[in-house]
Amino acid sequence: MLSLKDKDWEEFYIVDYFTPQRGREGNMTGLSSGDVPLISAKKTDNGLKAFVNAPIERLHLGHVITLNNDGDGGAGLAYFQPFSFALDTHVTTLRPIAPLSKQALIFISAAISKQSEKFGHGHAISNSRLKKMKMMLPINKEGEPDFTYMADYVSMQEQLLVCKYATRANEMLDEIGDVECKLPLKEKEWKPFRFNEIFGEIRRGKRLKKADHLKGEQPYVSSSASNNGVDAFVSNTHKVRKFRNCITIANSGSVGKAFFHQYEFVASDHVTQLKNPAFNRYIYLFLVPVVSRLAEKYSFNREINDIRINKEIILLPVCDSGKPDWEYMERYAKAITRNQLKTYLNHIS
Repeated sequence: MLSLKDKDWEEFYIVDYFTPQRGREGNMTGLSSGDVPLISAKKTDNGLKAFVNAPIERLHLGHVITLNNDGDGGAGLAYFQPFSFALDTHVTTLRPIAPLSKQALIFISAAISKQSEKFGHGHAISNSRLKKMKMMLPINKEGEPDFTYMADYVSMQEQLLVCKYATRANEMLDEIGDVECKLPLKEKEWKPFRFNEIFGEIRRGKRLKKADHLKGEQPYVSSSASNNGVDAFVSNTHKVRKFRNCITIANSGSVGKAFFHQYEFVASDHVTQLKNPAFNRYIYLFLVPVVSRLAEKYSFNREINDIRINKEIILLPVCDSGKPDWEYMERYAKAITRNQLKTYLNHIS
C-alpha cells in the first residue's frame, strides 16, 4: 500500500506547472438559471454556487483546478473541475501546462489547499501573490514532481473508499430487508398537525461565535444549505448545546432547510432541534423533505422564531383513525433507501 511518508517532498512554484486565468462572471444577478455549473469561492461543494445559462465563449473548459482567491473561509481552497463551467471573479483556473491525469490533479488540489489558512478576506490571492505561491509535492529520483505516484495514490484511496461504502451499503440493505411500499404518496390521505404535536422536543441551538471555535472532530451544525448543515468541526464543550438523533431546521440563513442527524453534534443558534424519541432513522428521513417545505413561506428577512415554529403546521399521511401513519412513513423511507443503495452498488460494480 502506498504511503505518503515513504516519499521525499519538495516545493514547486504553481505557475511553473499551471497557466492561471481569472474568472469573468462578476455580476451574478445577470445570470439566469441553466445547466452550466457556476464555480465561486465557496468552501464546500467543490465551489459550485449554482447552475446558470452562460454563453459558450465565456466558459472555461474542464480538466483544470480552480483556486479560490478570497471568500468567507474558502480562500486558498483548490478543487478539480472535470466539466466545463462558468467562473466568478473571485476564483482563478489553473490549467496544466503539460498533460496530467484527473487523479494527479486531485492530489495537487489537496496539496494547494493545505495553504488555505494563510488567506482570507483581508489577505486574498492576487495575481502577484499567485506567482510566488508554491506547492509541496512528492518527487521522483530526478527531483521532479512524481505525477505517476500522485495518480496511483489517489486511485488507491478511491478504491479503498469504494470498498468501504460498498460494505456499508450492503450492511444497510441487510438491515432494511426486502421491504416494499406499494401505496404511492398521492393515494394516501394526509392531514395537518402542529409541530409541537409531532415533535416533543423543539429547542434552538446555542450561539458559538466563530472566534470561539476550537478545532476538533465534532460536527458544528449551522444554517448552511449543504453538507447536512455542517459548517465546521469543533471540540468545544463549554457553553454549547449538543443534540443527536433529530432533525435540525434552519431558522435563519437558509431558512427552512432541514437535515437528519444520527450523530451527536454542536448546534448553533441558527438551527432548531425537532425531536421525538419514538422516531427511528427512517421516520426522520421521511419527515425531512416535509419539514423543508417551510422554506417556501420564510426568507432571509422572515426567520423562524421559537413562537412561529411551535405554531407551524406539517402535513402527514394518516391511518384510518386519523392519526399519523408512522408505519407507512417508515416503510416508504426504507423502500426509497433500498432502491438508492441498489442503484449505487450497481454503479460501482
